[in-house]
Amino acid sequence: MSNHPTLAAVRTLPATDTHPARRRVHAATPMTQGALALRYQEAPDLRPAPAPPVLRLVPTGPSLPEAQAWATRLVQAVAEVLAGDRPIGQLIRFTDAVVFSDLNRRVRVLGLTTTATGRSAKERSAVCSVHVFTPATEVAEVCAHVRYGDRSRAMALRLEVHRNRWICTALELG
Repeated sequence: MSNHPTLAAVRTLPATDTHPARRRVHAATPMTQGALALRYQEAPDLRPAPAPPVLRLVPTGPSLPEAQAWATRLVQAVAEVLAGDRPIGQLIRFTDAVVFSDLNRRVRVLGLTTTATGRSAKERSAVCSVHVFTPATEVAEVCAHVRYGDRSRAMALRLEVHRNRWICTALELG
């Protein structure tokens, strides 16, 4: 006899477990392969496929202020800057670089041609009316009527949403 151990054959036995929690349930459904079981229609559908849904970003932070109220306050601030009643630096957060540089140039010209006592003797500016048109959800076009004592002036602004706040991107004075 040899010193080697004898090899035995190992066979798997059928499951005879009768415990109900461990018993497998076999349904009468056909077998599927893979992770998805798809059911196809019997006849082909010749209708055009529906258009995919339009996806858009929805802001999750604080909502924008109403365009009408925001435009009224901005028109009043611009009118006060142009009248010399408010410093130009207060508008830097609410205007883009082009509008701010144009306003700054106008204020400097105003400062070079008039004196402080002459500017303070005038009546304060008053916003008479503001009209807002929103051609898109993040764009507002504004026209305003501002009174400076006996004189009237028209303003046209374009407000756009940048970083979840209104920014003046265009300004016309009439």
